[in-house]
Amino acid sequence: MGVVPLVLEGRPAVALPWAQWETARAVGAAGEAALALSDPRLTGSAWRPMVLSGRPRLIEDGDGDLFGEHLLDQELRKFPPSRALADSVMLRREHWWYLPRLVIVLEDVRAGALRPREGPMDVVLGVDDGGLHVTTARVADWDADPLVLSGGPVPQQGPAVAIGQEFSVPDVERWTVHTTTGRYADGRLAEVSSSGPRQLEPVPGLLARVRRQRALERACTSALRAAGRA
Repeated sequence: MGVVPLVLEGRPAVALPWAQWETARAVGAAGEAALALSDPRLTGSAWRPMVLSGRPRLIEDGDGDLFGEHLLDQELRKFPPSRALADSVMLRREHWWYLPRLVIVLEDVRAGALRPREGPMDVVLGVDDGGLHVTTARVADWDADPLVLSGGPVPQQGPAVAIGQEFSVPDVERWTVHTTTGRYADGRLAEVSSSGPRQLEPVPGLLARVRRQRALERACTSALRAAGRA
């Protein structure tokens, strides 16, 4: 999935809205997770691509205090859409449901090199052969089955996921993530199943923006109520 990389007490972290509680709890229950920093857009001169792997720890921040104190400023800098919801005290009161977060922190972190993604044919490929191996790979033909990938891990093989993304620059208002799962071996991903578009959606109009925000609000408040947090 696409996430905004943050830092909590010196550790890599992400802060998901409660609308994504199923995903957050699945990641939190995993024995290992990886955060791939592979897209060079909207980065500084000191940026380097890398993958950070470790044991995920889930923190259910039901009142938003942890996010508001330690992570909100980072997100406002990195993710412009957040500014319409939480860039002032008044906005934070109006959109109170946006501040509670499901914070995933990586413990026992290991850092590794990663090739930057350079276009729509590049993906972050994760292969599970009993351990998690993450690389940047290039798809030769999206319509092929099996998919032929260059740059994948060798000699690892096993269940795998290939993730690509597109987002609008510089506003990040439009952000699509496409996921392809299958079984990887010898530079090929077989038994392919894909979800999500590979192209950006059209620029939304005012009504579409309002509907999208209301849908996020409903999903967040519903999850918070189900967890007894609202």
